Amino acid sequence: MRKFLLLLCTIGLLFLISACNNHEANANDLGQKFINDLYTIDDQSGDITDMSVEELIDFQNSYSSYFTKKEFENLEKIRFFTIPLEVANKLNNKISVQDIFIEKIDDQNFEHTFTLVFTDQDGNKVDEEEMKGQMTIIDTKNGLKIDRYYDAAEKILVNK
Repeated sequence: MRKFLLLLCTIGLLFLISACNNHEANANDLGQKFINDLYTIDDQSGDITDMSVEELIDFQNSYSSYFTKKEFENLEKIRFFTIPLEVANKLNNKISVQDIFIEKIDDQNFEHTFTLVFTDQDGNKVDEEEMKGQMTIIDTKNGLKIDRYYDAAEKILVNK
């Protein structure tokens, strides 16, 4: 009986560890997918000033599935989601993302780093920027969502 109880406890512990590792891997995937979706700009001709209000709302709403409602509204208010498109248009560059690294700090908090590579229309590298930030990823009834996101995009990209 004692061996059976020990076996059940061991199996339970393994399931718990597996679930924690699975949460971390899924959170990492969510963070990487969001960063790639936001910062990869293949068509630098997109001009925010030419968009109607409805188009701008639709554009920003395309990122809502990554976020809790509260954090999406916080970032939407400061037009965070439009920054990469505006910069690509202003510089007439394409933007790609390289070397995304996401490190778990604690249960829900992660630090991330990645490199933005700016290329001209001929595909020649013009510049690159190292980005750093943090995000909190929580489990909601609709799956994993980013509940807090910060990187230095506003400061770095707006100054380009």
